[in-house]
Amino acid sequence: MMKNSMVTLVSKLSSKNPGEHSQRKTNLYSYTSDTKDIKEEQLAVDDVGSKIKLSSFGQKRLFSSINISADKWLLTLDEHSMAKLENPPSLCDGLDRKTELDLRYLGCEIIQSGAILLRIPQVAAATAQILYQRFYYQRSFVRHHFEYTVMACLLLASKIEEAPRRPRDVINVFHRLEHLHGKRNESKKYVPMLLDRSYVDLKNQVIKAERKLLNALGFVVHVNHPHKLIYAYLHALGATGNHELMQKAWSYMNDGLRTDIFLRYRPETIACSCIHLAARTISEPLPLPHEPFPWFEAFDASDRDVQTISVLLLQKGKRILEESGLNIIIIIAELDEAAQKIAKEVE
Repeated sequence: MMKNSMVTLVSKLSSKNPGEHSQRKTNLYSYTSDTKDIKEEQLAVDDVGSKIKLSSFGQKRLFSSINISADKWLLTLDEHSMAKLENPPSLCDGLDRKTELDLRYLGCEIIQSGAILLRIPQVAAATAQILYQRFYYQRSFVRHHFEYTVMACLLLASKIEEAPRRPRDVINVFHRLEHLHGKRNESKKYVPMLLDRSYVDLKNQVIKAERKLLNALGFVVHVNHPHKLIYAYLHALGATGNHELMQKAWSYMNDGLRTDIFLRYRPETIACSCIHLAARTISEPLPLPHEPFPWFEAFDASDRDVQTISVLLLQKGKRILEESGLNIIIIIAELDEAAQKIAKEVE
């Protein structure tokens, strides 16, 4: 009797929840299937890992060792980088050192003038000039048209410093500056650029140049500017009230953008050099502390580096006065001649 009642109770419970038993079976099958998929996925991963070729040292490549720091562009940290400072790629393509320096100076001059006409901040102009210097220690002036690179540097720097400008505006400004530099001694009237096929081709070339710029720099386009350090150091020296000193130091800093000192020295050292030089060249020279040690050593700058940068900045000032009449048309013609020589050698 008891046995029959138990059977009846179980049958009633089963009839109340007919899908419960099947659901448990389904969950069990699902769990078994997921476990099988995980095992198959792990086997596939192990199979791919076994096919990865090891380096010559018997270890897998460490991709996390890629350097994305702005300090990677200090070309005085190893022998390979220093070799580029002594022999830039343009010299290997037959360009002489003087023309190479003229192109660096002229490109930075056009970038600075273009930034003023585009009304972008000075920090964007400084970024563009440093990117321009970096690029042509990786690539040759002969193989990469500097006028396209100038426009690409301005375009990219305006985006980096959050003051973006349209490619059309950059092209129009460069066209105007090219006329001023090339037709300085002529009376020919300025003719605005027409929106024709040549304009479309030029715009495409500028966009391509921007991509090449990013590729050559490995997308490491961050720049540590010393400009903000000048005010901080003058504040530490108690000289922020001397506006002539501050303005003079800023002027030396902007002159230094036309050189490659930003690829040779750290921003802290450059800022100290500008203040050191400005304190000696203002109308009333200001003596800075030298006891118990020179003031710039407190900012991790050596006396040798400060003196070297000061000499370079003074030489650059003389160069600006001597070469203010550089003709962009003549320099482009020299580049075209060098490019034709390379093309003949390849043939």
